[in-house]
Amino acid sequence: MYEPPEDVVAFISSYMNESQPEALVEIARGRGAAADHAQIVGMTSTQLTLRVTCAGEETEVRLDWPGPLRRREDIRAYLQEMQEDARFA
Repeated sequence: MYEPPEDVVAFISSYMNESQPEALVEIARGRGAAADHAQIVGMTSTQLTLRVTCAGEETEVRLDWPGPLRRREDIRAYLQEMQEDARFA
């Protein structure tokens, strides 16, 4: 399994939080979380952690990746897969 190092988590989190916030909201909602806003705050080889805001209340939500990360490139692929699943479910 691939355990993303801190610099990779920081880079991907920063990019997604700044340029793809609507995708993160779709992912959160697609996994059952009520969300007006969502940000990546962490990730491991098996889970993505989002800070979700709904009606002014913040919670952290841990979402399982579609499969364990085997390489860095899986992060992007899984984020896209999770968004597509949410969008077309």
